[in-house]
Amino acid sequence: MGFKRKLSVLTILIIAAISSIGVTVVKAESAAVIELYYENESYVYIDEYISPSNHLIALEVFERSINAPLSEKMEIVSRKLKSGADYKTALSACFPLLVPFVDDVINNIEKQPQNSEIRFDPSKKRMFLISREKSGIMVQEDRLYMDIYFALRASSSARIKVPIKKIDAQISAEDNVKLTNLRSRYCTDFSQSTEERKHNISLALSKLNGVELRSEQVLSFNETVGSRTKKNGFEEAKIIKGGKYVPGIGGGVCQASTTLYNAALLADLSIVAVSRHSLQSSYELPSFDAMVNSGSSDIKIKNSSEFPVFIKAYDQSGKAIVEIYGQALPYVIKRKSEVTFTGKTPDYEEYVDENFEYFSQDTPSGERKAISYSHPEVHSNGYLLYYDKNGNLIQTKHIRSDKYSAVSGVIAIAP
Repeated sequence: MGFKRKLSVLTILIIAAISSIGVTVVKAESAAVIELYYENESYVYIDEYISPSNHLIALEVFERSINAPLSEKMEIVSRKLKSGADYKTALSACFPLLVPFVDDVINNIEKQPQNSEIRFDPSKKRMFLISREKSGIMVQEDRLYMDIYFALRASSSARIKVPIKKIDAQISAEDNVKLTNLRSRYCTDFSQSTEERKHNISLALSKLNGVELRSEQVLSFNETVGSRTKKNGFEEAKIIKGGKYVPGIGGGVCQASTTLYNAALLADLSIVAVSRHSLQSSYELPSFDAMVNSGSSDIKIKNSSEFPVFIKAYDQSGKAIVEIYGQALPYVIKRKSEVTFTGKTPDYEEYVDENFEYFSQDTPSGERKAISYSHPEVHSNGYLLYYDKNGNLIQTKHIRSDKYSAVSGVIAIAP
């Protein structure tokens, strides 16, 4: 596709007049003939005698010397050049059909440059497929009209090579290769979870897998993963509600969001929104959890850098793993969880499992099993520590302060 070009107002008027009023165009006996060529393509322009069909067109043709001999027309063009006109404007006065001819040639020759592109597919062994960039071609229009002018000054017939310059693509394959570095990798363990909880974590990770986050784009966990419903593939497992562990659809999804949150922190992405759990997480340090639900709580991550980042999210051997790829960071980020207060651990609540939810009927009476564990009230701060490549601490950033409620664990007793 060619670069857009504009005709002069004067040229547009004469072309419009010639096109709309049935003007007869014939070849002059000593017409100027110009062949423009580039590589294997050539284009021929023949200066034509215009036979006006009414007095208005006749007057325009006369005043502009359009049907004058070539030598006379070139003298007029030369005078216009001396008065400050450029070659294109000067030639278009006496050669009104030359400009659209040249424009067609330019549109046929010119090509826009093509940037290198990245295709990201984390399901494949070669996750990044990078295309080669292609240079564009741009005609040196001013130079071309100058060459036409001097050719016509010398002869009524000329063959001219179209002058071009190559336009480099803005993004090369080498540039894109630099965007495939592993910026961060974070994992959490869920190997001791129920099968339903494992399923929910794996499903949530699969919906995050393959996400490309462009510059200034914000990722919403809830929008990406979707509602936690059976229709959307999620199963019932333990969730935290009202400070208690209770059954709920989508239990375990918060472990996927927490894993994503920490990978984003270590990749130096911006956290737009994050919420803590009401209780301290069993799989993450205080002030580094990320609670989500389909209603009010979401984690939102913004790519504030100039270049895109790519997310690979998966489970392997009982671990939730999130990797973020992009331009390499000039520093290393580590986390620090600081507990500022720990309260007394509440006593356990006990109940007899008369419905045999946790025991078989041949279990000896009085046997005890912890269904959930007691946790004390905890206050904490979260920090990010930035180190240079030599291991020197260059910045400490406080990211959040949290208060986790105390919770009583539950012990079931065999009847």
